[in-house]
Amino acid sequence: MMKTSKNETNYHLDKSVVLFFIITILVTATVFAYKYINYTPCEIVNFDVNARNLRVGEIIRFKDNTQGVIEREWDFGDSSKVDTRVSPYHTYEKPGQYIVKLKVNGRCESIETLTIKEKVFILDSTKLAKFDLPKTITVGEVLRVKDKTLNAMTWEWRFGETAKVNSTKKNPEYIYDTSGLKTVTLVVNGDPQYGTKKKINVLPKEKPKEKPIRDISRPKESTTAIKYAPTDDVKDAPKEEFKAPYIGEKQFESKLILVSKKKATAKNFNDFLCGNLNLSIIVNKKRTTFIEFCEKIKGKGIKIKELQLNHEKNNCIKNIVIKYSKTSLF
Repeated sequence: MMKTSKNETNYHLDKSVVLFFIITILVTATVFAYKYINYTPCEIVNFDVNARNLRVGEIIRFKDNTQGVIEREWDFGDSSKVDTRVSPYHTYEKPGQYIVKLKVNGRCESIETLTIKEKVFILDSTKLAKFDLPKTITVGEVLRVKDKTLNAMTWEWRFGETAKVNSTKKNPEYIYDTSGLKTVTLVVNGDPQYGTKKKINVLPKEKPKEKPIRDISRPKESTTAIKYAPTDDVKDAPKEEFKAPYIGEKQFESKLILVSKKKATAKNFNDFLCGNLNLSIIVNKKRTTFIEFCEKIKGKGIKIKELQLNHEKNNCIKNIVIKYSKTSLF
């Protein structure tokens, strides 16, 4: 049997490797040459976005202005189907930022970021809760209220002494335990956006008049009655207009920080809100009530970025807008 020398084996291996590299280089060069010969630069992709406000539900028109387009693909960034029209229409269902991409001829692309705002709420006055309320009432006296809202099916009455719903009847009765300016709120059909608030001044209960003490030191034989000179009726002096203590935004912010540190509660704001701890406020662009906000931040580190207060003529706070962030993980 003939033996092959080591030198012959190495020679054949080296020759195969060299041949492989030569073939690879030739194929790569051919592909590169083909792409170079057939290469055309990308066109400048340009498109317009036409809309008034860029809000949820608004119809937005897109238009491709690119020249020499054979095919196009619109990606609106909200997982909707790809559109291939020159000038498509599109609407967004949620607020946020969306990346719109237009790809033409399968390779050239243009990108634009759209910020879609929340839908503007249009109030329907026919759905507002309606009820009558007296201007004043006395502690211990029965307050009777009647709902006059059309097509109301459910009712939520709050009489301003607690954060809870006090009654779910159409025409409830309520007795106040404390005096002060209270806010009565009615929400019908479970929609707080159409809730109505009215104020009532709860007067303290009058103290019973003390009976004059009979003088028993006089001798029994004296039967002469003591007559008192008639007095003129004194007209009631005009009542002073109610005015709440004023608080500025800096002081209000400081008190909110105390709430977050559990050193104060929503009740510490009672005088400034004129008893309306269920005041509807806007926190980080979402609607809630003041007492719910205080419960949410209690015991949590917060940083208030923006605070706006609107006062009524009598210094009662009627509107609050807050932007804040958490400074702790819990």
